[in-house]
Amino acid sequence: MRNAFKKVGPNLIEKLGYSLNPFILKMKNESNRLLVFTFHGLFKSEEEMKLNHIDPQTNMTLDQFVRFIEYFLKNKYKFILPEELSSERNKNHPCAIITFDDGYYNNILAIEILNKYKIPGVFFISTKNVLENISYWWDIIYKYRIKEGRTIDEIRNEQNNLKTLKQESIDLYILENFGKESTTPWSDIDRPFTPDEIKHLSNNPLVSFGNHTHSHAILTNYNLEEIKAELKACNSILQNLTGVIPTTIAYPNGNYNEVVIQASKEENFKFGFNIAGKTNILPLDHGNFTCLNRYITNTTEISRFGGFCRLDYKPQELYNHWVKRARNIFGIY
Repeated sequence: MRNAFKKVGPNLIEKLGYSLNPFILKMKNESNRLLVFTFHGLFKSEEEMKLNHIDPQTNMTLDQFVRFIEYFLKNKYKFILPEELSSERNKNHPCAIITFDDGYYNNILAIEILNKYKIPGVFFISTKNVLENISYWWDIIYKYRIKEGRTIDEIRNEQNNLKTLKQESIDLYILENFGKESTTPWSDIDRPFTPDEIKHLSNNPLVSFGNHTHSHAILTNYNLEEIKAELKACNSILQNLTGVIPTTIAYPNGNYNEVVIQASKEENFKFGFNIAGKTNILPLDHGNFTCLNRYITNTTEISRFGGFCRLDYKPQELYNHWVKRARNIFGIY
């Protein structure tokens, strides 16, 4: 009975939220809200997604991205760049920041939409993939394992196990299990930007480039000096390509600790982003922007997903909170 309710409880809260959230939001003052969203890849269509050239886990279609933007514009959110956070012009109304991680060429689809709606976005680049024109390791595992007929759970377990390793070990694993040719992209869907494409896009005032480490290193697996080396290498390459030294960083996989924050500050980053899935309330204490929360976007209908983000709760977390309170008060569960 208890296990059954653990599954049913969050689903009931989610369905109830779909009905109640719109009414609650009408009475909610959102003026101090900063919502930051992270995207990865974009597909032109559902048919392109079915080609299995990249892991579709956190990716969406172009039409879904458009609906996302229109939803928040309709609800009076202003899209800004991190550098605008301290501006007086951005007080007294809710703000949002769009970020894209990794450096997929398919993000060009997003830039076309940003230009259309005249809103900015930050693109966090892993520069090794750009310089060497190689596929991202998690996509290599996904597309080759799918061809082998592996299950999604098997693929996720393999990917998650590799996230505990340094990048050199991940590269060796890919080489030993899939071969050198596996790093060659299959199409424009799974390839990274080229250096020339980044140079060209850096002229767009709506496009900002940020640091995502040189090799997409999950920084909590590294010591201070190794972290700083990753950040320096990425910044140096992006500066050479764009003429601008990045002051924003997105921690790969969202992983960070005190050492990662220390390294970021010592390398003069002003803005750092995790994937904690929480709202930022402005103004931040002491103007600390080195660990801003981001939501990972998904393909849930935006009016539903957006409502939970704007109210800053998740059905599973709310369920856990209520269960904990019930246990403390009534001694049940």
